[in-house]
Amino acid sequence: MQPARPSNKNKYIAAIVVLLLVSISVYAYLISTKSTPLPNGTILVLPVNITPDNSGNIDPQWNRYAAMDMLIYQLNLGVNYPLLQTEDIINIISLVSNEQPNKTIDIKQMMAISGAVLVIESSITGANNQYQLAFTLHQQQHTETGVVNASSIEQVLLTAANLMAQQIHPQQNKTTPQLHSRFSPPQLVSAIALLQGGDTVAAEEQLTALINTTPDNLVAQRLLASIQLQQHQYQQLNTTLIAAIDLATHQQDERELARLRLLLAQSYTETDRIEQALGVLTIAKTNAAKVKDWLTLGYISQLAGMINQRIGRNDEAREQFKKAIEYHQIMGYPIGQTQALNELAELEVIEFNYPQAYRYINRSYELVAHRGLDDLEKTTFKLMTKIENKMQHR
Repeated sequence: MQPARPSNKNKYIAAIVVLLLVSISVYAYLISTKSTPLPNGTILVLPVNITPDNSGNIDPQWNRYAAMDMLIYQLNLGVNYPLLQTEDIINIISLVSNEQPNKTIDIKQMMAISGAVLVIESSITGANNQYQLAFTLHQQQHTETGVVNASSIEQVLLTAANLMAQQIHPQQNKTTPQLHSRFSPPQLVSAIALLQGGDTVAAEEQLTALINTTPDNLVAQRLLASIQLQQHQYQQLNTTLIAAIDLATHQQDERELARLRLLLAQSYTETDRIEQALGVLTIAKTNAAKVKDWLTLGYISQLAGMINQRIGRNDEAREQFKKAIEYHQIMGYPIGQTQALNELAELEVIEFNYPQAYRYINRSYELVAHRGLDDLEKTTFKLMTKIENKMQHR
């Protein structure tokens, strides 16, 4: 007698069970491989490494900073993901690499110093009139990669920015007009390298030559003004800033107006034109707020706090330092937060509020410890020791 064959009903049940097991396995796999959601916070775009094509040629308008500037400009990620601006990133890189431009960038250290939740690393290679951009999105515990191809550097940057935006924040879907980067001129790139190396004289020459041929380059004018301020060349500085502010007003560039007016307020402060400095800072704050330039707002508030403290308006100074901390917290920027907390601690020491001063300095030290900010950590620790001594000898 032959064994009974399983009924069709049993076959169907077995098939359903297998299908369910497969579905559960696939679902579990997808869950395990799904990218980690990006927490709200600052985005940092590194300079783009560009390799010339086989002929060794490259479009002269493109360099590592101009390409980075284009990506920053094109990435529309919403208010929860503010982007560090090109010069802010150049300054942070200088801190990380200790003024060694060729040193490999440590991504973890960049995150620690900048406070960024995401660092974008990318490179462009060219071959046979085609360009490929490969990028990596670095989070603390996760990375994502992507590759795009296009017939020009400009197009490959536009395509990559769109793809990155979709990977980072798919709900945000805005288009941005194309940008002709102010970082395109080779003289500007050379001047930045000279400044990083500490050669302000040669950098000033490069910037002056560039402004003579391209007078509408506001970045060059502002960098020249920064050098003139550093060198206490107040008459030349005033001429440079008046021309630059007029140009920025004509171009309706609120970000540049904020940063130029911050420089002007610094020059007024150094030449004892205190009330004029405070008036300029008020206008600068309006400029920066229009474009949500949180870092500049933070530095404006810091300077306003220092000026008010200098003329004895300690309550107003305290409020300005607190505002500075809030603005830098939006960006997660530890350097600005530490500087403002230190200023607050110094103010409380002046008013003999030693316990409050210690609370501020303790917050400050927690921010800089283990972040690679050696000079700032030493300054903060020195101030902490001073406050501790004051508390012991009350």
